[in-house]
Amino acid sequence: MALADPDLSSPPPSRGIWFGDHPFSEPEPLPYFLPAGNSGVFAILVDDPACHPRSLRAIYFGESENIPADLTPWHDKYESWCRISGGAMNLRVSFLWLDSSTLEERHAIASALIAQYHPECN
Repeated sequence: MALADPDLSSPPPSRGIWFGDHPFSEPEPLPYFLPAGNSGVFAILVDDPACHPRSLRAIYFGESENIPADLTPWHDKYESWCRISGGAMNLRVSFLWLDSSTLEERHAIASALIAQYHPECN
């Protein structure tokens, strides 16, 4: 019995997660260590089997000119993230990198996502 040839014309499954019209990176456990200087919008995520197509729910959207410097256990919402997720080991983070963006551009995207998803920590 011969095996079927794989369909080489199909693209590989995409990595990442979409919020609104924005392609964020594949969610990674927090803490996620990055080199300094990356600006953009970030999403803090928790597991939620009720969410589809991915079983992840955004609990916070933020923006930063330097995400690695701002996304630490000293963030003013970190305790809330941990409480909702059941502990720091359950937190995930995903990024929309916008290296040449302005504060206004990042803020507009984050504000629109907050209005659309109503994350409980914003």
